[in-house]
Amino acid sequence: MKSKLTGLAGFIGILLIGLVIARAFSNAKQAPHHKPAAKNQKLVKTQTIQYTSVAPKFSTGGTLHAYNKIMLFAEVNGVLHEADTPFRAGNRFLKGQVLLRIDDAVYRNNVLAQKSALLNQLTLFIPDLAIDYPQSAKRWQAYLDDFDLNKPLAPLPESNGSKESYFIASRNIYSLYYQVKSMEATLAKYTLHAPYNGIVTESDLTPGTLVRAGQKLGEFTSTSLYEVEVPLNISALPFLKTGDQVQLYSEDIHTGFSGTISRINQKIDRNSQTVQAFISVSDPKLQDGLYLSATILSRKKVNGAFIPVKWLVKGNSVYVLQDSTFRLRPVQTVFTQGDNALVKGVQDNETILAQETALSDSLVPFKRMY
Repeated sequence: MKSKLTGLAGFIGILLIGLVIARAFSNAKQAPHHKPAAKNQKLVKTQTIQYTSVAPKFSTGGTLHAYNKIMLFAEVNGVLHEADTPFRAGNRFLKGQVLLRIDDAVYRNNVLAQKSALLNQLTLFIPDLAIDYPQSAKRWQAYLDDFDLNKPLAPLPESNGSKESYFIASRNIYSLYYQVKSMEATLAKYTLHAPYNGIVTESDLTPGTLVRAGQKLGEFTSTSLYEVEVPLNISALPFLKTGDQVQLYSEDIHTGFSGTISRINQKIDRNSQTVQAFISVSDPKLQDGLYLSATILSRKKVNGAFIPVKWLVKGNSVYVLQDSTFRLRPVQTVFTQGDNALVKGVQDNETILAQETALSDSLVPFKRMY
């Protein structure tokens, strides 16, 4: 009996020691750590602002027009004659070359008759002049000796004082002289000369046709200089001026050209809120009516930060990182260039939200994604 009690007591003792050891190991274990989930935390992209100095570029385009283009109209009546080179669309003429010739036989005879009347009056006038104004008689005699009915009238000799002028006028010399000069000017209109190197772009009459004063004859276009009229946003005006270089390109002939801004109109189109700029360009490959795209290079550099337009909030703000939180900050858009905008209002080396966002104006926790 005694031995059984002793064995039971030993078993209970061993059991108690095991419980104490188990509790000690249990207390030594640490509960697992659980990170609390951050509320409203978003994964975003960021970018560090880098200020730069850039010359703006503005993209636009327009249709090419010849700088010199004239519509030809008849100022006299007569039958149209063929010139050495036919006045037909596509034919080229050099400056001074005859474009059109209208029959002037009748009118030319009238001019010769009037010149003859002046010649006769001079012949009667000079002997009287030699008596009253002998110092002027030699000059007028030399003028008479050089008088040629088939040549344009030369300027009359200058008079020595008002009394001599009155004497000349009393002999009807001035009246006859200016009548002849007026008729010579009209006679010159029977023959049309090319005012510059160019090409006939429109011909409305054929030789042998009776031409009447005011009738359209055709169109003559210069091939040496062209202009492109392009629209520009008002925001571009502070950066552009005449003389700025322009890169032009034609998708139809796959060729580039270099031009310059020749002038800028200050009138604003009410519908488009743009102004018209005119770009001068010259090249043998160019043709009137060709469409050209244009990239205008400003000579004025501007400091700012280039960012995609889609990063702007409502077009005038960006989210700037401050103390691990994005804060909405207004910025000034200096100009846009394609999909990018040059802005001011953020500092160099500041970090901004680099993506489109629908975040509210309140402070927003973030987690960067690089």
